Amino acid sequence: MDRSGDLPSSSTETPAPGDASLLSKADIATVQLDSTGEILTVNDGLVNLVGYTRETLVGKALTDILASVPAPLESFLENGTNGPLTLTLPLEASNEDIVACETHLKPIASDGDRVVVGLFYESRGQSPRLDATEDRALTPSTEIAPARAFVALADALSDGIIVLDTDSQIQYANPAVERILGYTPDELVGGSNLSIIPERLRDAHLRALNRYLETGTRNIDWTYVELPGQHKDGHEVPLGISLNDFVFDGDRFFVGLFRDITSQKAAERALREREQLLNKYKEYTDDVLNAIGDVFYVLDEDGCLRRWNDTLVEVTGYTDEEIASMHALDFFGEDDHETIEDAIERGFESGGTRVQTELHTKFGAEIPYEFDAASLEDPDGEPVLAGIGRDITDQREQQRKLKESNDRLEQFAYAASHDLQEPLRMVTSYLQLIEQRYTDDLDDDAVEFIEFAVDGAERMREMIDGLLQYSRVDTQGKEFEPVDLNAVLDEVESDLQLRIEETDARIQSDDLPRVSGDRGQLRQVFQNLLKNAIEYSGTEPPRIEITTERDGRMWRIAVTDNGIGFDPDETQRIFRVFQRLHGREEHSGTGIGLALCRRIVERHGGEIWAESEPGEGSTFYFTLPGSTEQPDSNRYSRAR
Repeated sequence: MDRSGDLPSSSTETPAPGDASLLSKADIATVQLDSTGEILTVNDGLVNLVGYTRETLVGKALTDILASVPAPLESFLENGTNGPLTLTLPLEASNEDIVACETHLKPIASDGDRVVVGLFYESRGQSPRLDATEDRALTPSTEIAPARAFVALADALSDGIIVLDTDSQIQYANPAVERILGYTPDELVGGSNLSIIPERLRDAHLRALNRYLETGTRNIDWTYVELPGQHKDGHEVPLGISLNDFVFDGDRFFVGLFRDITSQKAAERALREREQLLNKYKEYTDDVLNAIGDVFYVLDEDGCLRRWNDTLVEVTGYTDEEIASMHALDFFGEDDHETIEDAIERGFESGGTRVQTELHTKFGAEIPYEFDAASLEDPDGEPVLAGIGRDITDQREQQRKLKESNDRLEQFAYAASHDLQEPLRMVTSYLQLIEQRYTDDLDDDAVEFIEFAVDGAERMREMIDGLLQYSRVDTQGKEFEPVDLNAVLDEVESDLQLRIEETDARIQSDDLPRVSGDRGQLRQVFQNLLKNAIEYSGTEPPRIEITTERDGRMWRIAVTDNGIGFDPDETQRIFRVFQRLHGREEHSGTGIGLALCRRIVERHGGEIWAESEPGEGSTFYFTLPGSTEQPDSNRYSRAR
């Protein structure tokens, strides 16, 4: 095979001055293998060396073009060794000649995969052609293998490599330099490296080089340093550089490995800007939180404080350093620890929590506080509990005063209603006595006047009775217990049986739930609502429907009728004491029934409201807490 046309790599086409030039001895054929030893790429040097076309070689196994496979090569390919391997391999050319090549195999990483770079060059001092049957040891030459291996590996790297002599003359530049700095290797080799150093740094470079040659002192970190390079177009390119020196054939050389870190610098700059922005946001957030008069806090699942505002420091008297090492329980008395632990656990489990307790300061004071918190995730995705604590001292005082006022009002209402009963009974009795004794002496007007007076006294008595019941809702109410509303409804219908029959009323109801409440008071609610539904039915027979619906821990009960209805603007008025939408000539009643219903429902922790339109009936809704002893029951419809 004629190899007179061996083609060196691009960086070897321009000879460097002197016998010690690395390039003059770097006539190398190269190949890239995958992890199994299959050929991925070849250069022209290998094509010319073995005489096969590039298309024939790519896809073959390296062992397919060997006359024999040495054991070290088999082990290298099978075991995936990370280290390099140097040995002599017998390449079998297309004309069946055997070419002994000193070979250097070096694994590298490419996109996460293992790729092997192979360097082949004919062994010097040996016959270039071997008989395939000749049995003799093939040993690598040690004279030029390092130079050739360096150049071939450098040409394969994506990082730039430049080799300098002690006069700052460039002896070698790999192809990657053009991509990074715009210069081809031909333009750089043989010239000064000052062309790729920004002018403002050239004097410093020369001084540092001379100092190192004279004293061996390095004024920068040779392992890694970031310096700008001068691009051929004139702009500067930020470079990450690693430096080293070596001696070859008695001469000292310097090698620089560098890469373009423009994207890295841009990312670092963006990161710095983002950090600055985040710091501004954090400062802003801190300012906002510190401006809040309430305590702000963030707890982790262990109950340790992760963040807090200045208010916590001001209220408790602890310093930031002290708070950083404290647990949430440290701010409360031992009697409240279980309550606080339950509240924290409930917050993480259900997403929110609220608790009222006494906050203990560093100096022994106890301040009533309400803590309200919600669970969320911190920037690391960890669950935390963030909340607000507010001083409820004033609220507690207002509640105390309001309770005292309500107590006095209830006492007054009770006393007034009780004390008025006797004078009213006396007025009624004497009027009735006059009517009995002097009936023959009274004309029709006098009899009518007496009837009006007796009726007014009776209505006054009914109003006083209602007021008495209203004032006793809280003070005379019984302890809550499980109440079967079906039984309550049966009792109310029994009490209203006569009125139901007189009006031909029909009551249809769902199966009602068991609730927690005062049985007697709940009976009053149903009795008042059903009496109103019958009373305000209009000209049609009353048709009443009672339905229920679960709403969390509460039951919502609706009483719907087909009566005369009322204007929606009057909804709030009907629940006030002694407020009536109709005169007594149209409908009887004291005007206290719905107000009493509202008071009872609110005592049970529920709400009551109504929806209506004139002439289209009304629906009264109220909520009651469900009983924990609720039995299983299929709902059914029952008509009465």
